Amino acid sequence: MGLDQFAYINAKTVKKEDGTSCFQSDKEVTWRKHARLQEFMEKLWHEKGNEKQFNCVDLKLTKDDLEKLQKQIECNYYDHFCKGGMFWGHQFQEESMLQYLEQDKKFVADALQAVEKGNTVIYSSWW
Repeated sequence: MGLDQFAYINAKTVKKEDGTSCFQSDKEVTWRKHARLQEFMEKLWHEKGNEKQFNCVDLKLTKDDLEKLQKQIECNYYDHFCKGGMFWGHQFQEESMLQYLEQDKKFVADALQAVEKGNTVIYSSWW
């Protein structure tokens, strides 16, 4: 049990036979209990005017969002320290931040390239 995080690069919504929809993408990136990334995304979610809890929802990322994330990665998510959230892995967020550093950088580079080509990037999580 805990925080699972996903990003879909070049995401497309696909209707399933039962009438529900899901994402298909060229590339999917996953994280597990990356608390500072989640803090960043949750703050971004609320900055975009959403009031609903940031859990099991989709967040479309723009070029501006990705550039902000890139700056946070470069400064070790300085502005996004996780103060709590046992299920988020806050107790080992320093280790997670270092463990995912190269993956975060690659994700942002790939996502920026996709957005610049007019494609969609979605971030989602559940805990």
